[in-house]
Amino acid sequence: MRLRTERLNSVEDLHGLQNRLATLTLDRMPSAWSRATSVFVNVGVSSRLQRAVLTASGMTFGPPADLAEWQAWKDLRAFMSDADHGAWFTGRLQVESSGAYRFDFDWDTEPQWPVQADLDGNIVQSERVETTQLREDLKQHPRDAKTTPEWLVQRLAANPLRFVDAWQPALAPLASNENWMIVRDMIRDAIQAGSDDDGVAVEADQVAEVVSSELVGSTRVGQVLRLCREASEGGLIEFRPGSTADAVEPTSAALDDDEVVRVNVEALMRPLVALASQELLNAQSAS
Repeated sequence: MRLRTERLNSVEDLHGLQNRLATLTLDRMPSAWSRATSVFVNVGVSSRLQRAVLTASGMTFGPPADLAEWQAWKDLRAFMSDADHGAWFTGRLQVESSGAYRFDFDWDTEPQWPVQADLDGNIVQSERVETTQLREDLKQHPRDAKTTPEWLVQRLAANPLRFVDAWQPALAPLASNENWMIVRDMIRDAIQAGSDDDGVAVEADQVAEVVSSELVGSTRVGQVLRLCREASEGGLIEFRPGSTADAVEPTSAALDDDEVVRVNVEALMRPLVALASQELLNAQSAS
């Protein structure tokens, strides 16, 4: 009888958390709206939320979530996690102006950080989730082998590397820079991907090429130029001003039309190679 009561309480608690989140979402809706979809992705300690809202005047992609809504999503994810299946990566909430709502949770598809979502809950623009974030999430919400998808096994690798946090003097200005710490994690992921049972099997210039390509393919002009300016402030490159590209234009598109963007992106290779060399020295087998 006790187990049955605990199960009943668990279901009631789940419904309560979902009702609370749906209510908070409904309260955020603009006037003259009819339907909306929120897409929430959580991996490790990081999370992002995007939404699409259909109004009388057309589609909008706001308003942003407030702190209460963020916390409600996190509370719901933590409550739904379990020792065998871990926690879901992507949650979707579809609401209607009538007050009706429906949740959907994805535990197994490889997550992507949402940049823009549509009304059906599809992530139409995204950014890559780093392997270090996936590894962090698995520590917080372990899964057994039967419920761990193959893509996650491959991303984490059978023989993971551990990296010590040692910085070479020339690169020390980047150690406290949030954007360059993300780049460092990308470099570590590339090194991990290039390792096998015998250890690391890539060179610094190969790692730098991979990360440079990822940056070009995943950033906008404003983001990549910010990296260049920050590297310049650290004395690592000479930043060239004067770009005429729109800050929100994809970097990959701007390379063909804006010489300033192209020159700055090419200049990034030097700190990328140096950072890759540093992290190759910092890499240690965890086995």
